[in-house]
Amino acid sequence: MGQVNRYIKDNPALDDVDHALGRPYEPFNTYRNYYATDCPDKISDFQKSPWWNVTRKKSGLTYCFVSDEGRKALAEELSDRDKYGRLYEITSKRYEGSKLVFAKTPSQANYRAWIDADLDDWSFMEYCAEISARLANKTRTAAQEAE
Repeated sequence: MGQVNRYIKDNPALDDVDHALGRPYEPFNTYRNYYATDCPDKISDFQKSPWWNVTRKKSGLTYCFVSDEGRKALAEELSDRDKYGRLYEITSKRYEGSKLVFAKTPSQANYRAWIDADLDDWSFMEYCAEISARLANKTRTAAQEAE
């Protein structure tokens, strides 16, 4: 379970689903599932959509939860690897453990891992000499989830 920094530009309604789930690597295994809002237009849109279950109000906010249909729609969208990239596992020769990074190429995965590591004393080239990137488990598509 992890999250990525992305925005689904061509489908704002699906981006709301992605946001509610915490922008996960894996839409079927998330650490959260809610969207809290007090916007009447947003609540109305969610009530009309099969991607949402609008269930409760608390402290002036309406809480909306992503349905299984919403998760499947997100998984199908994220299966476009050319658009969103793939999940890479970054391992180090020096340290135990690994880090998951979402990127379009192994080189981009290395760079994102270096940025996240925030190592002032290592240059990017020094860091790359100590790590390797390989494809990790892929996000399931809606078709795979239905099986």
